[in-house]
Amino acid sequence: MHICLYNLTTTTQVGGVESFVWDLAHELTRRGLQVSIIGGTGSCRQIVHGARVLSYPFISRTRWRTLPPLRRLYGLTKLLERLSFAAAALPGLIALRPDIVHIQKPFDLAPALLARRLTGMKLVFGCHGKDFYPGDQLLGKRADIAVSCSRFNAETIAAHYGIMPRVVYNGVDFDLFRPVPLDPALRQRYAPAGEALLLFVGRLIPWKGVQYILQALTELPHTRLLIAGDGPYRAHLTWLAETFGVAARVTFLGSMPRTELPRLYASVDLVVGASFANETFGIALVEAQACGTPVVASAFGGFPEVVRPGETGLLVPPQHPPALAAGIRTLLDDPARRNAMGQAGREWVTTQFSWASVTERVLAAYAEVM
Repeated sequence: MHICLYNLTTTTQVGGVESFVWDLAHELTRRGLQVSIIGGTGSCRQIVHGARVLSYPFISRTRWRTLPPLRRLYGLTKLLERLSFAAAALPGLIALRPDIVHIQKPFDLAPALLARRLTGMKLVFGCHGKDFYPGDQLLGKRADIAVSCSRFNAETIAAHYGIMPRVVYNGVDFDLFRPVPLDPALRQRYAPAGEALLLFVGRLIPWKGVQYILQALTELPHTRLLIAGDGPYRAHLTWLAETFGVAARVTFLGSMPRTELPRLYASVDLVVGASFANETFGIALVEAQACGTPVVASAFGGFPEVVRPGETGLLVPPQHPPALAAGIRTLLDDPARRNAMGQAGREWVTTQFSWASVTERVLAAYAEVM
């Protein structure tokens, strides 16, 4: 069986959806399937032995937003970005003639449906968020099958499209994300006076809620924050850190290779997630728990499905810096509880989010449409 994983940002960004595509490609090739990856022209490539990677140009959403009428139309500019990509990538997809095209965003429904009409390939609609737009409900219902990365997302998709996706959680590479020794040099570099050390991992966009972590930091003296990730919100977050008076205790690390993350997870006291919109899973929280690090996160979206409150971490109300600070303080003041949560977190996620289980669920969906 030939599977085409079609998603623009797979080769242009680093994030949860992108990691899902690369890891799924690796697992599918290990099982003897033919795999092609179609993404945008970019430098974020990984090596997947046996998989073919094709990249095509596109007009980025940031360029579309330079046009005054489109400056604040975020959903429309994302759609235009994807359609400009489809104009270049669709002939390549049709030429591949895979058995299945597996998309990850509703923006790609129209080109995938056209490719299906011309070749007979089956369409698997992977759902990782909302990203809805006018007319997409008619398109989503025509996919051969839909899969969602969490129960929360499946319910959102069902309410919008009138279809109930299979739940296929994102997977984590537990050979990479595992407990490793604390790095004393890292602790000394980022917490030289023995301060507590927090970590956020993710794209720097407003709805990830890093602004609330910065605000919570004002109530947490002798505590520092590492921010691993990049994005269009970074400049504003830098300004906020200065405005809140915590800039000296905040370090922006930029985008980090996945292979560097286990060392970070192992060397901090807590990992923090503060999303308040469009958060359907929480891959960084799963990775942290896999490395034996407890988490404090907002009780929103898919986070309650990947964190066991009171056992592997704490959940607090979203967009509520005092509650976030209180949750962080509770665990910083109790090292024994943190250690117990770290051990429980590793046991919890390895039974729920292994790539073996995820791939079996994906293959079951493929088998159904074939």
